Amino acid sequence: MPRILLALLGLVTCVVASAATIEKLTIDGKAVTVKVPDQAAPGKPWLWVGEFAGHLKSLEDGLVEKGWHVVYVGVSNQFGSARSMDTWEKAYEEFHGKRGFSAKPALLGISRGGLYVNAWARLHPDRVSILCLDNGVCDIRSWPGGFQLNAKGKGSANDWKLYKAEFKFTSDEEALAKSLRPTDGLGPVIKAGVFLVSVHGTADTVVPFVDNAKPVVDFWEKHGGKFKVFPKQGGDHHPHGLPDPKPLIEVLMAEVK
Repeated sequence: MPRILLALLGLVTCVVASAATIEKLTIDGKAVTVKVPDQAAPGKPWLWVGEFAGHLKSLEDGLVEKGWHVVYVGVSNQFGSARSMDTWEKAYEEFHGKRGFSAKPALLGISRGGLYVNAWARLHPDRVSILCLDNGVCDIRSWPGGFQLNAKGKGSANDWKLYKAEFKFTSDEEALAKSLRPTDGLGPVIKAGVFLVSVHGTADTVVPFVDNAKPVVDFWEKHGGKFKVFPKQGGDHHPHGLPDPKPLIEVLMAEVK
């Protein structure tokens, strides 16, 4: 069997890998990758990665072996903006509307990927089964802003400039005043029964847990939402994921709809 198959006049490329077939296509002008299982599990569950596709390879491949698809849409440097969500809308129509993937994907927000998965959950609480944050950014003031909150992360001056430009904020003051807080708009997500997962280093110096995922976890607990936390004691921002992804895979498989 050839390792590279071309389809749809070159618009779609399928690369056969050891763990999955990797399909590459373009949606709304953005590069999209899909890890395709040999046989889809009932209901066609899928993991939608907000950013850094392939970074948690063992997790992704473990799910693919269980019959999941894994999707990534390349909208980097858009920070969960309306523009990025427009592309996600088109991707959802492709994967759920046309291909019959589950109506409620599991979302994985690694680091800044948290901004994308949180944005989608706010827009469509009925189109999410699991909201999984892995040292996920939930407060733009913390990262890339790097402002003093409960803690002070390292921030990223260049990404802060990109963020302000993407959201059309003309000053730091405007950005700080108008940016969403971690739990803004998430009440309907809890009511929709979305299961929250947080994998986090307790000593993260880049995206401090106390200012990012913790307020979200606390919000879930306060309002009776279902959740699971995987704290890594003394862990910093890197490495992401769990040393053994099996416990997380078990949670995802149990809670996906």
